[in-house]
Amino acid sequence: MQNVSNTKLKHTTFESLITNYIKMKNIAFCFLIFFFSTISIIAQENYRVNTEISSIEWIGRKVTGQHQGVIQLKKGSYIFENGIIKKGEFIINMMSIKITDIEDQDQNDKLQNILVSSNFFAVKENPTGKLSILKSEKISTGKLNVFAELEIKGISKRIEFEVTLLKDGNKMVAIGEVDIDRTAYGIRYGSGSFFDNLGDKAIKDLFTIKFKVAAIQQ
Repeated sequence: MQNVSNTKLKHTTFESLITNYIKMKNIAFCFLIFFFSTISIIAQENYRVNTEISSIEWIGRKVTGQHQGVIQLKKGSYIFENGIIKKGEFIINMMSIKITDIEDQDQNDKLQNILVSSNFFAVKENPTGKLSILKSEKISTGKLNVFAELEIKGISKRIEFEVTLLKDGNKMVAIGEVDIDRTAYGIRYGSGSFFDNLGDKAIKDLFTIKFKVAAIQQ
């Protein structure tokens, strides 16, 4: 009887050891999940755009020359992690578009009216545009290749461009430029690709956006 009791005791003790071992493994596993999750959260940085010191310039070209101006960001934010931008969203105030290279007010107003009209950006019906960053890839330290979706006049198209990042503590500036094909967004006014015999009145399909976007970590 004593041998049987000793055997049962040993068996119970062994089961208890196994149970405790499994519990300790589960605790250790949960700790590791929490630890690595915490590292991931710490590595992820959320940035909000400072629209007051950010700038966007545009350049539109025609056969006989070019015009340039500015447009403002309404708001923007992005997630920065491990040296790349994971995702982001920027809202563009289309109603803020201005021409900066025409001093004559009448001529300036004439071009302004064309740009805000339904022939171009139709800002009354489409007061905002949107740039959504889908992902980015590191080219070198501080330089990224960005894959995004740009929405103008309710039409979204994929675009790709390079960005240089200047980081100082909790502040960051993104600098770059990108060429946009306006005809992809239904803007065909003065386009030699769709209209004949325009002569020197033809407007190039591509326009250039140059940006400096300042942001601060939240």
